[in-house]
Amino acid sequence: MDALTLSHTPPHRLAQAAALLLAWIGLCLWQWRRHRLRQHAPQASVLASGAPGPVALVTWASQTGAAEALAWDTARTLESGGLPARVAPLEQLDPAQLRQHQPVFFVASTAGDGQAPDHAEPFVDRWMDRPAELAGLPCGVLALGDREYRHFCGFGQQLQRWLHDSGAQPLFEPVLMDRGDPQALQHWLAAVGALTPTLPPAAPSTPAPRRRSSAQTSAPGMAYEPWILLGRRHLNPGSLGEPVWLIDMAPPLDGPPPAAWEAGDLVQLRLPGTDRTPRSYSIASLPEAGPGGGLQLLVRRHRREDGSVGAASGWLTGDCPIGGALSLRIQPNPAFRLPPALAHRPLVLIGNGTGLAGLRAHLQAAERRLALADSPRRRLVHQGLHAWLLLGERQAAHDALCDAEITHWLANGVLSRTDRVYSRDGGPHRHVQQRLAAEAPRLRDWVEAGAVILLCGSRQGMASGVDAVLTEALGETTLQTLRQQGRLRRDVY
Repeated sequence: MDALTLSHTPPHRLAQAAALLLAWIGLCLWQWRRHRLRQHAPQASVLASGAPGPVALVTWASQTGAAEALAWDTARTLESGGLPARVAPLEQLDPAQLRQHQPVFFVASTAGDGQAPDHAEPFVDRWMDRPAELAGLPCGVLALGDREYRHFCGFGQQLQRWLHDSGAQPLFEPVLMDRGDPQALQHWLAAVGALTPTLPPAAPSTPAPRRRSSAQTSAPGMAYEPWILLGRRHLNPGSLGEPVWLIDMAPPLDGPPPAAWEAGDLVQLRLPGTDRTPRSYSIASLPEAGPGGGLQLLVRRHRREDGSVGAASGWLTGDCPIGGALSLRIQPNPAFRLPPALAHRPLVLIGNGTGLAGLRAHLQAAERRLALADSPRRRLVHQGLHAWLLLGERQAAHDALCDAEITHWLANGVLSRTDRVYSRDGGPHRHVQQRLAAEAPRLRDWVEAGAVILLCGSRQGMASGVDAVLTEALGETTLQTLRQQGRLRRDVY
């Protein structure tokens, strides 16, 4: 394009071209970074597939990526010592496949209050309710956790008990890693390396990736940062349930810029005083959507059985003064992010209550992608397959959270359809899983069209009910395919 052509090009065309160029550059950078992070992974698979003799297996259960990264580190340690290794997520395995490898190493994070990470739940549900035939299987367990939580390394220790009951033979005591403790990592890699034909080089004395799920691992290299409470807005006055607040917060104007985040990520709050247990919340906004470049949360005030208010929810929704200081850190959450390869798929977003927070951030991201010139998402809008929101709450008169935004997204094509149900208003569908079951044919159509299912909200009741409906409507084979393709993504708590 010469100077004369440029001078006659409308400004909006230049802006569109620049936006497309920036998007393309961003995708290229992401692919390069992904390749760099996984550059040793193909080598592990090739060595395992072609090598004679025993092949080790390193399997992982990870909420935010820390356990997966350590699994690959473990495989590289094995291979550098002369023992070929295969790496696989836990949910893709069964006891028969475990028996085909020697030894087997488990790298496991803990989610929530001692549960397995979301993606590993199918393995837990199918195999861990009873002992398996693993007699004599040599194995080792690295459990990731945070001692500030009551059930420290809960899933890793559950996994160890199941292996013991199944007759597996531990090669050494389980290694419990507290928040990426570098000494625990050194101990683990040394124990693994001692089992190889040739002792591998000493592991570097760098800490493990500091990542944290709603579980018990820290975000990568993220320290707590000072933030300011900008404001809060009561979203459901008059509700029979506890109050829900939209919380606005931003970093200080004179401070460094905050860590970046994406739709699907979490924020970790540390309270002032003696309560040092961190609390995690789904981020309800993109960086450019929050006031002052800050972030937003949807927080329901939690009331205990004795009538007292939860410390964190009480602090955010009432006790912390406007303008007061907050201590936060961003938690990258790859399990609920939408990878670039899936960014132009239809979306089925399912949630209840403040689970709308994580879905809201994804809808903001979808709106931003839709605004790009020549966006592939425009075709989905015309087909009525752009995004479908199913949301459950208590009362339509008081609990229609973010109703103006949802109406706006319906009007501009970001949302193709919404189904909102209210448990206290009666009717045949009082819960979101009941509405989803009634729409099973439509759900199958969306899945066949390539949709990604995003589930955000309470683990008990809603998430378990939705899981049952998905199994009934789609079948276990299709669900397994969706998990393998990354098209079933969850942020449940």
